[in-house]
Amino acid sequence: MALPAEQDLLQSLPELTSVPEARFWVAYSGGLDSQVLLDIARRCIPPRQLRAVHINHGLQAEADSWEQHCRDYCQLFGISFTNKKILVVPSQESLESAARRARYQVFESLLDEADYLLLAHHQDDQAETVLYHLMRGSGLRGLSGIPAQRTLAQGQLIRPLLPFSKPELREYAEGHQLSWMEDHSNRNTDFDRNFLRQQVLPLLKQRWPEAVQSIQRSAGLAQEAEHLLAVLAQIDATGVIDTDKNSIALAGLKNMEASRQRNLLRYWFGQLHARYAIPVPGFNELSRLVNELIPAAEDALPLVSWSREGVEVQARRFQDRLYVLKNFSGDCQLQALPINPGDKIDLPANLGKLNLRESEHGIAISENDCLEIRFASEQKSVRPQGRRSRSFKKIYQDYKVPPWMRDRMPLLFRNGKLVAVADLFVVDGEDDERAENHVILCWERAG
Repeated sequence: MALPAEQDLLQSLPELTSVPEARFWVAYSGGLDSQVLLDIARRCIPPRQLRAVHINHGLQAEADSWEQHCRDYCQLFGISFTNKKILVVPSQESLESAARRARYQVFESLLDEADYLLLAHHQDDQAETVLYHLMRGSGLRGLSGIPAQRTLAQGQLIRPLLPFSKPELREYAEGHQLSWMEDHSNRNTDFDRNFLRQQVLPLLKQRWPEAVQSIQRSAGLAQEAEHLLAVLAQIDATGVIDTDKNSIALAGLKNMEASRQRNLLRYWFGQLHARYAIPVPGFNELSRLVNELIPAAEDALPLVSWSREGVEVQARRFQDRLYVLKNFSGDCQLQALPINPGDKIDLPANLGKLNLRESEHGIAISENDCLEIRFASEQKSVRPQGRRSRSFKKIYQDYKVPPWMRDRMPLLFRNGKLVAVADLFVVDGEDDERAENHVILCWERAG
């Protein structure tokens, strides 16, 4: 009988014995799949390392009953139980997407370094995911389906049941006399995944009994191809992508054929999404980048914008580079933010974070100085250290600051006097080496 035995789970978690302080969080809804996963986990993971987390969405009348079922099971077997009630508020997304996003925010908040989150996705879930992305016209990433393991926040997300089918999980549950809750909302075929689960997959299995396994195999091949494209993108990225400035050299892109341009851009946007939560553009936006923005004349000011999950993004070009940034929210010109050495503050208008780091060299300060971050100066000109005085406009041109950023640069004032312009330069004469204390500005841009 092919069942997800305890040894199979152990083999999928090689760090279990080598990292004794690791915690294993099982996402426990109380349904059949997660009930099987938690039952297996409690048999092979030491109790001190095992945790169950239940997410109560509050979307159904039975939500509290589900929560109580999960709480009772964990109490019966001495499993540490965490319950999280969340409020699902869909904006420009479906209820399904909003609920998923809210769940993962909870998961990310729980995971520390060396922690694992175990999810109960199985072969049938994989088939649904691939079919769903196929109907949306997705590329290889979507057709790769659900990964067996990936990084999540500080920890790792693992799906140990992915090699097993739904009937195998049911057979295990019945063989071990488990009880579980039935989610009646799964019968509502108004939801895309339910439609695939209730109507499409049974029909495919009737015609092709190994349909789920075949789709799983195709997803694995797509994952291989996706990996090879990522390797190619890493090669193409050399000398083209500037991760510090969130920009990409158009000259390098122009030398590539369109398909290679799109591949590199997808890779780059994946990096930006992981680092700054910048949403990845869809097919239409990516096509506009390749067909309109990249080949535009040097003096043109093309703009491509898109929005996902309430985050608005724009792509611009400046001095033969492509920049991507979140839309600025609000005006920061009149703001003055107090800051002290060692502080890390949030800047307004989606500008990121600023850290005033103590250093052996840099901006000279004394104990009683009043330090502020502003975004406007009454001065018309400024003199960088070791250079002549020039207007702000000329200085920003010299430092290749894009036009849309020039009135949003964080300026450091000491006792009302400008002493540094962002992380670009220290004003001439403000780096007195005789001073006992010095600081430098470190700006973490938000993308």
